[in-house]
Amino acid sequence: MSTKDKAEELKDKAGELKDELKKDVQQGLADLRTLRDEVRVKLHLAGMDAKKEWDELESHLAGVERAASDLGTAAQGAVTDALGRLSKLRDQLLSKSKSED
Repeated sequence: MSTKDKAEELKDKAGELKDELKKDVQQGLADLRTLRDEVRVKLHLAGMDAKKEWDELESHLAGVERAASDLGTAAQGAVTDALGRLSKLRDQLLSKSKSED
């Protein structure tokens, strides 16, 4: 295999990895938006005690969405972190909701 062929193969592989990363980040953002909408509904029902935490997290989510446009490893990490934080808040709201029933 010539050097030119190897270079083309590496270029193709890099393109595939970038496409895969882009797909992962886009799926993470879709999950993030769905979870965000769910938390908004739960928050409305939960009242003011969760409002402060939501305000802080919501501004963080906006930053994550902006960072994700870079499509780098940092973007993937930011999406993963935001999903974790948002999931935790949702779980807290669900737990509080169940305890009030």
